[in-house]
Amino acid sequence: MITAMAGSASGSRAAILLTLIALSLGGVADAKFLSMPFTTDFDVFGSGTYGPDGPWQAVGVLLGSHERKSHLVPLEGPTVPVWPTAASMVALHSTKAGGKYNISRSGNASEPFLKITEGTSEDNASALFRFADLNSNHRTSGLMVVDAMTFTNLRFEEPGYANVQATIYVMDSSVITYPNNRTSKPTVGVLGFGRPSDLNFRGTSILVQMKEAGLISSSSFGLHIASVPLKQRGSLILGGYEENRVIGPVGVFTKTTGLPVTYLTDVSIGYEGATEKDREDGSVWPNPVPDEASRVGLARFMQPSENGIIAIPNPAVPGIYLPPPVCANAATKLPVVWKEDLGYYLWDTTDPRYDTVMNFGGYMAFTFLDSTAANITIKIPFKLLNLTLEAPIVDEPVPYFPCHDTNSYNTGIWELGRAFLQGAFFGVNYDTNVTFLAQAPGPDMEQSATRSLEPTDRNMTGLPVKAFVNSWRKQWPELVIPDTESTLSPAALAGIIIGTLAVVGLLTALGWFVWRRRQRGRRTQQLSGEQPSDSEMKPVIELGIPDKVEAKICPYPEKPFVEIDDSTVLELDSRSVTSVRTVRTARDLSQFSEAPDSPGVYEMPADNPFVDRQRDKEKEADRESQR
Repeated sequence: MITAMAGSASGSRAAILLTLIALSLGGVADAKFLSMPFTTDFDVFGSGTYGPDGPWQAVGVLLGSHERKSHLVPLEGPTVPVWPTAASMVALHSTKAGGKYNISRSGNASEPFLKITEGTSEDNASALFRFADLNSNHRTSGLMVVDAMTFTNLRFEEPGYANVQATIYVMDSSVITYPNNRTSKPTVGVLGFGRPSDLNFRGTSILVQMKEAGLISSSSFGLHIASVPLKQRGSLILGGYEENRVIGPVGVFTKTTGLPVTYLTDVSIGYEGATEKDREDGSVWPNPVPDEASRVGLARFMQPSENGIIAIPNPAVPGIYLPPPVCANAATKLPVVWKEDLGYYLWDTTDPRYDTVMNFGGYMAFTFLDSTAANITIKIPFKLLNLTLEAPIVDEPVPYFPCHDTNSYNTGIWELGRAFLQGAFFGVNYDTNVTFLAQAPGPDMEQSATRSLEPTDRNMTGLPVKAFVNSWRKQWPELVIPDTESTLSPAALAGIIIGTLAVVGLLTALGWFVWRRRQRGRRTQQLSGEQPSDSEMKPVIELGIPDKVEAKICPYPEKPFVEIDDSTVLELDSRSVTSVRTVRTARDLSQFSEAPDSPGVYEMPADNPFVDRQRDKEKEADRESQR
């Protein structure tokens, strides 16, 4: 993104312009919000993602003050990547630290009003700023100044950009040391939308400046970090939010200080399966009880509790940081292994459970208690928690699970970083002092619909709960998800099933009846010793079932065989025409005696040619004897 936005090549400008036009379709001219670009929106040269514990996408801002002569031409200038947060200031890496900010070349920067050095407890930057994994050590030093910045708008309303004055911590030194003693120099800074006055710093809130200039409706923002591996672009709306990024009920938390706190009461492992066993693998929450030192931190924000903790949504840090042993308990239910030398849980891709966790709707659920005493549960699918460690942390890329059992440094506060905010919506309205937290969609989300937040708004609208599963359908190929769009009620579905079974039963009975008739017809034909033609077939009446008369085919029409229910049946013996047996029948037709298998002797009809020839022979024999 950096090269693409700052480059002078006409091809790059054309590509950026086309991207902006595509993203701006459907804009409303009088909308009071500003949609900020992410680095992946302009990833022309593949420089829009960041690690080494991601990949992540950041927001792009311009250094200095710029003017746009035409709203169809993108602004150009030194652009830097930042993580948007509710912190009280902006933190950027200087050219000395490998970044882009050069205070000596800035014509708008104020004189440094605060110097932050390493090694002192009072001014130690590590205690104030954390831009890396909390289990690592990030040490910085630098100067505090006030300088100009420009925010561009993905939409093409006039003026399409905003010039602000920001309180900036310029880091001249910035080094992260990981548990395995390897080090790296981060390149992404922090964009704070909070009030500097909350921490007694100079300057005015960026959002307040934009509101007073009439660019946004309220001092607020709505954020969804989203997922780079799943190609889901992020969303940062100043003065509003994207309605399609909010699913189900919204947790509302009172914001009493500069920190956007939430109250976390449970963490569990579950699956979007069809059975109860598949749906829930159980809570991993140990009911952590904050110690006395931690209660001081809890009391600052709400009443202390023995069953919950204060959790701060913070995009400046990568992982999910919880009290011990929450992550350790979760690890026992997952195909992960702990690497002590790295300080990370690594996914075991050879474990048979790995496929189940990733493709059968596995998720880590976080339950919050908001200021209205409502329970809000946010599900973070494990596909979002399957991130990658890269150099310099490891030599070769390896997938890891970004959950960390972490000490709270006696503050009673834990943090939910970018890994969590891939699947959660986070917002703040500073005018009403509320923090918003809600379920965010998966990569197959609904069409964008951006809303303004008014200065009096203490809630927001979103999509129904079913939108969550719908947005993950393509990512869970092994999971059979019911069609939530069906309008049929359970009773209607039951009726269809019962009706189908009834039809199948009727067809089965009819098939058996036809088969039975054919079997009887074949036996009757066997008695005759010949196969009659269709023209010779005539019906015979069967009286086996009361109140039912049915035609039956017989090969000898003049003297039909008749089966009479519960009566005497004459059965011809194979040895003599005059020899007969009497058989008593039952009502069950299947118990009727059948003719013997051996060839039978039958009395032929009077006009049978065979009988006539036999009689002629007998007469001829009588004449011969008389001669």
